Amino acid sequence: MTALAMIIGMVPMALGLGDGGEQNAPLGRAVIGGLLCATVATLLFVPSVFALIHGTEKSERARMEKHLVEEHA
Repeated sequence: MTALAMIIGMVPMALGLGDGGEQNAPLGRAVIGGLLCATVATLLFVPSVFALIHGTEKSERARMEKHLVEEHA
């Protein structure tokens, strides 16, 4: 929500509205692009990597438990 509010707030700056706005427009566009990339990374990439690592950990633990059960049987 914070990133969305910041992106919406930067739209006038990115459009270069007002006196001298064309000087600040590239900065507004860069900030919007950075916020979009960071938001996508936070919402998609980080949880995906966590799930991969956590899933590997669980399967490794299950394999060890299965090996111990077979060993004692």
